[in-house]
Amino acid sequence: MKIKRILSAALAFALSASIMTVLPAAALTAGNEGELTDGTFTYELNENNEYTIVDVDTQSVFTKVPGVVNGYSVVAIGDQAFADCTFLTELTLPGSIRSIGDYAFSCCSGLRKVTINSKITELGEGVFSSCVNLTEIELPDTLESVGNAAFYDCEALETMSLPTSVTSIGEYAFQKCYSLREVNIPPKVSNLPDSALIECPSIESFSVGNNPNFTVKDDMLLNGDGTKLLRAAPAKISGSVYIGSNVEEISAGAFEYCTGITNLFLTSSVKTIGDSAFYFCTSLTSVDFAEGLTDINAAAFQNCEKLVSVSLPTTLVNIGDGAFYNCTSLERAIMCEGVRNIGKYAFFGCTSLKKIIIPKSVEALGDYSLGYIANNGEAEKLDGFSMSVYSDSAAGKYAKKSGLEFTVVDKSIAGMAFIIIGAGVVLAAAVIAVVLMKRGGKGSSAAAKKLEEAEEEKNYKSILSDSDNE
Repeated sequence: MKIKRILSAALAFALSASIMTVLPAAALTAGNEGELTDGTFTYELNENNEYTIVDVDTQSVFTKVPGVVNGYSVVAIGDQAFADCTFLTELTLPGSIRSIGDYAFSCCSGLRKVTINSKITELGEGVFSSCVNLTEIELPDTLESVGNAAFYDCEALETMSLPTSVTSIGEYAFQKCYSLREVNIPPKVSNLPDSALIECPSIESFSVGNNPNFTVKDDMLLNGDGTKLLRAAPAKISGSVYIGSNVEEISAGAFEYCTGITNLFLTSSVKTIGDSAFYFCTSLTSVDFAEGLTDINAAAFQNCEKLVSVSLPTTLVNIGDGAFYNCTSLERAIMCEGVRNIGKYAFFGCTSLKKIIIPKSVEALGDYSLGYIANNGEAEKLDGFSMSVYSDSAAGKYAKKSGLEFTVVDKSIAGMAFIIIGAGVVLAAAVIAVVLMKRGGKGSSAAAKKLEEAEEEKNYKSILSDSDNE
């Protein structure tokens, strides 16, 4: 009897174990619109009798995705399928997976390690975005493209390790990867978007191997022929920085968060400084702008709080929105004739900039471009600020509209011109007097000189009076 009971118990255990083994496949229940679920994963069967995982119970704990369910292969991860699985810490994807949808694993804040065993060729848009603790990922050697924002806000990721098969990197692919130190660009990549590596303040090095489309010089990443400066290594570059003589464009965000830069020297080859190019370079005190520069784009020097003075070149045409926003130490900004546009908020928050002369060539000034600071989140006029403008100019209209103090420059210039003219006439009279003295005697020449001087003084006073009344 005892032996029979033991055998019965063993058989019961074996049966229960067998049931538990097949349970995930046998326990699929109908969900919405023909979907099936096993309690953890929700599947959708396609016309080829293959499963796509379209949803996951975000409270479930698991480390692997099944490759086969009920005899059917699991071939795809749907858009946002695993989004917000905060309990997920490690994940392995099976070899059966052929595609991963957009934002498939976004906001999996606990995810630290991912292993992709499948032969996928692309990572969808935002696929691992905001996986803030992701530090390790194994990608297959079949991968060809990294989608837009694929690793956006993966703030713990330290190395950009992409397989050599990759040919394309999308916009914002590694934006806000705050811990990213090493950037390795695969040999087949032909283009790196300006936005791919913005807000990555910890970058120390670039590696391009034998890729002819890129070059590295002085801790700066450039395109193949050196005409476009793509990115500097913020954690490595410091002191005085000299831009190479071949560089024509400094890309958007190229030097952002380079807090160690103190002095910047541009060559005449540089035509364009991109958006936020020197954003938050908090130690930058001086910039040597060479002739040839035409555009300083939006937020180019925003929050460069130690920048004291800028003397802009005669070739400059455009000062973009917020170009010098919050440069609180900026005391002097010299512009030359030729500047046509000053964007909105261009010099907003420049608390030390109390006086500025705006060239007559300026055709447009954006809202709050000059003479304003922030106070409790609201724009208010800067105390003691005044502008020197030309009459009937865009700057004059801006000053009047904004209620800012201003003086008209061309009147004072006219006054100076009259003084010069008056002095010239006096000098001419003196020359005439000398000639008369030689010709007709000292007495007659002196009388003529006095008469001439009296007439010129009368005329000069009349001119000044007319000028003051304009």
